[in-house]
Amino acid sequence: DIVDQKRVVVDGPESLTGVSRHMMPVRRLSLTDFKCRISRGARDKSLKAALDGEEVMKKWSETAWAKKLAAKEVRAKMTDFDRYKLKAAKKKRAGEVKKATKKSKK
Repeated sequence: DIVDQKRVVVDGPESLTGVSRHMMPVRRLSLTDFKCRISRGARDKSLKAALDGEEVMKKWSETAWAKKLAAKEVRAKMTDFDRYKLKAAKKKRAGEVKKATKKSKK
């Protein structure tokens, strides 16, 4: 819903997307290509039904933007041991790449 020229009302719904209904400045929004046909002032139930009907969340999860956010979340939740395993795997991979490039130069 549009409040004025600079503010809009954004709604998730929270149960589906984690975004609660709130006002937000237009300049902080990032638009996507996904559209959903709903009426102004739609309630959570009708909004959720529209999102499910057009499979917007499924389409969103397949985008590079969503995958990048998911990877960022996974990295943020890593434990010390997970970070160590990642470092060791990267080191091993770099060694393999170095060995392969050295072999191809000869």
